[in-house]
Amino acid sequence: MSLLGAILLVTAATELWSPLVPQYLKALQQSALQGDVSLLITIGLYGFYRDGLEALNYYAGGAIAGRFNSRRALLFFNLLPLVGLLILFVWKSTTAVFLAIPFIFVWDSIAGPATITVVGDSLDPARRTMAFSMQSIFKRTSRILAYLISAPLVAWLGRVNGLRADVAIAVGLILLALIIQTRFMRTASRDESVVIHRPLQLLRSFPTDLKRLLAADILSRWAEGLAGPFVILYCVPILSGDANHGTALYQSVLLTIQAVTNIVLYLIIGPLASREGLAKKPYIGWTFVFFAAFPVSLILLGPSFGMVGLALAFVIGGFREIGEPARKAMIAELVPHDVRTQAVGLYWSARGACVMWAAPVGALCWITGDRIHPGFGPVLAFSVAGGLGLVGAVLFALRFGRAAPARH
Repeated sequence: MSLLGAILLVTAATELWSPLVPQYLKALQQSALQGDVSLLITIGLYGFYRDGLEALNYYAGGAIAGRFNSRRALLFFNLLPLVGLLILFVWKSTTAVFLAIPFIFVWDSIAGPATITVVGDSLDPARRTMAFSMQSIFKRTSRILAYLISAPLVAWLGRVNGLRADVAIAVGLILLALIIQTRFMRTASRDESVVIHRPLQLLRSFPTDLKRLLAADILSRWAEGLAGPFVILYCVPILSGDANHGTALYQSVLLTIQAVTNIVLYLIIGPLASREGLAKKPYIGWTFVFFAAFPVSLILLGPSFGMVGLALAFVIGGFREIGEPARKAMIAELVPHDVRTQAVGLYWSARGACVMWAAPVGALCWITGDRIHPGFGPVLAFSVAGGLGLVGAVLFALRFGRAAPARH
């Protein structure tokens, strides 16, 4: 329960402001009289930078938690976001955003391997999928709470000062999470041997099914990374006009719709995917399908149907999580158990290193349209994202559509 409490608080702290970063960067660049192309390049670099840091953090998280233990690692990782939040609060600039990111986004990625290990060591395989579902429900609930707080602040104070207010609240939430973990978290484990300094050897030791799951995962995450940093920018002109601070309320509604969809799916699918045998695989496959469908639904539904169309698209976006807990449980089952924490960290690190190139490609696609409005550029970017996601879904279906997972 202490882990769930920490997830709730740290996720809320991050989601208070992270969806607003593209608009925050835009507000800062408008004040500096910079154009749309410069903004798109900046956001593409932001996505590249964030995904690259996630890859490093997953690797470091697996190494640290595997070498020491999961409890100490999680407590230490809680301290790092505070540094980045303080940078954002005291310094209003694009440079501050890039300096703060290594610290702020560290928890979710660097703590991920330790979280998988805590669940894997505490529960038998039949209960792991449901446990990951509960973690995900806590995350989405905290996101909804964050959106309900963040949007009114941005509407009241504006993009720049509203984000700084969100950052101040986030500091308090992370401090509370640290207190809860210090007092109540007791689970602590570490790997039997340290092999993370030989990453290629560890990758080669992955079972064949884990390697193929990783390949499908990379393609689907390319669909997310290519479109994701630009989704809110795409939605803003469709909603109510780029200069209207009230647009933040509409953004909050769309993100809340997506999070509520996630929660409903976890409640329905979690028990079904927890069954033994082949129960996990169909839901993981559908996750990859919806990664492909989300960016395509934005360009098909948004311009034609406005807020209603975007709301439906974000419901489809919510369905991307239909098999996420099952996928984590499958990873926990397939990784070598004697080096589980390090292997999980390396799995996500390899995925992040491949996906980090997606955002700059998305920016280049958008630049062909030469504007931040629904047009050829975003249509190209979101269509390429959908195509790559579909390839990932097909790859998963070809391998896991019939055969049971093999460990060798």
